[in-house]
Amino acid sequence: MRRSTLPVLFLALFVFATLGGCRKAAVLENAMVPRLLIETRGVNYGALGGDVVTLPVSGTSIAVQAQPLVSEFEILNVEQVKVDMGMALLVQISPKGARELYRGSVSNMGGRIVFTVNGNAIGARRIDGAIQDGNFYTFVEVDDAELAQLVLDMKETLVHIQNEKNN
Repeated sequence: MRRSTLPVLFLALFVFATLGGCRKAAVLENAMVPRLLIETRGVNYGALGGDVVTLPVSGTSIAVQAQPLVSEFEILNVEQVKVDMGMALLVQISPKGARELYRGSVSNMGGRIVFTVNGNAIGARRIDGAIQDGNFYTFVEVDDAELAQLVLDMKETLVHIQNEKNN
């Protein structure tokens, strides 16, 4: 009797572990992951941990720190906004991310914050003052026609990231 229950017990444990304990993550087709990176300044002799990104239209190359100033986990929303000089992006950041943005903007005054999507730089803003409210505005080097779809894809990605973060 004991011999016949042992295989059934192992089979039940296997089924529970493979089906009951695992959850299939939803697949996001057009993932657009936004991040804010800070420009590195000064001489970094032999420093490991920086990258150079290039803006697509202007061709401007900017050396940035490897770690993001604000990661996709702290970005709550992205909006396309009309300002005096044209179309721009508004990046709304969580309270934790807003503290990092404030610290970074104060300690890197005169430097640039680079907006990236999937690791590709599409915008940069010179830091001319402390960013205190967690709202980051930047112009991007993307056609206005493509910008609307990019914003929609980023919004979908951010909702997906926030749902995964909260589960």
